[in-house]
Amino acid sequence: PPSPPPPWCADRSVEVSPDSPEFKAVADYFLATMSRPASVVCLTRLERSSTYSRYATEGGETIMFHGCRTAANEHSIIENGFQVSRCMSGGANYGTWFAYSASYSDMCYVFEQGRIRHIFVCVASYCDVKRDDITMRVVGQDCAYPMWLLRYTVSQAPRPPPPPQPLMTARARKTNRHGGPERKYFVVRNGRWVPAS
Repeated sequence: PPSPPPPWCADRSVEVSPDSPEFKAVADYFLATMSRPASVVCLTRLERSSTYSRYATEGGETIMFHGCRTAANEHSIIENGFQVSRCMSGGANYGTWFAYSASYSDMCYVFEQGRIRHIFVCVASYCDVKRDDITMRVVGQDCAYPMWLLRYTVSQAPRPPPPPQPLMTARARKTNRHGGPERKYFVVRNGRWVPAS
């Protein structure tokens, strides 16, 4: 079982000293999972006792990363934890997505204020896992906690992921009304590629 956090007497955000072992451990782990040079600007521990008290730790925990693109989403996560009902990736109420590597979130899933980028360093349990692969894990409500908010800079722009391309089947090669090939799109449902309706 995980060690409980230190007793938090109030909900607050605490700047972690750059000279502390906590800062070094979190920053070193973050930097080791980045695919390009980065510098940690600051680390904030998020102490929210009511949110942490709901966190289900069954099955063990992993340190993972979560990015969000807006200040409003970041603020909501800090104040209320991860709310599966607000996550739209994978479908409504599917789960909250976490990356094993900071470089995945850094590609295009972090909030930016000028040159400063923000990423959550989280603990995610194996309780109520919706998906778990080499890149990410998706968990249900109250199965992760945003332990730190890390702010950092990078020295070069990330390569954006390629845009999704529609898949064409041999049967879908007939022409559409514009004379081009008719495309058949696929989506993932219940872990399988199926034609989009």
